[in-house]
Amino acid sequence: MSRPENDPAARYIAAIVQHHLITSPAGRPDLPPLPAGVISVEAHAVGVLDTGVAVTTAGRVRYFLVRVTEFDTR
Repeated sequence: MSRPENDPAARYIAAIVQHHLITSPAGRPDLPPLPAGVISVEAHAVGVLDTGVAVTTAGRVRYFLVRVTEFDTR
């Protein structure tokens, strides 16, 4: 994966993904539990509005790119 982005928006998005969707899903009853066999999940900023998510299982590491679309509602 790319090195973490220095853009504050990217770091903030990655932190939200890490905190709300990955860290302690048991503490979030509105979210389903992590799949069986998942050892760890990490999130970090890889672009201005992109967050990389690495899911580690016993056999491999899978990488996902979460893209956020920026728009203006004015």
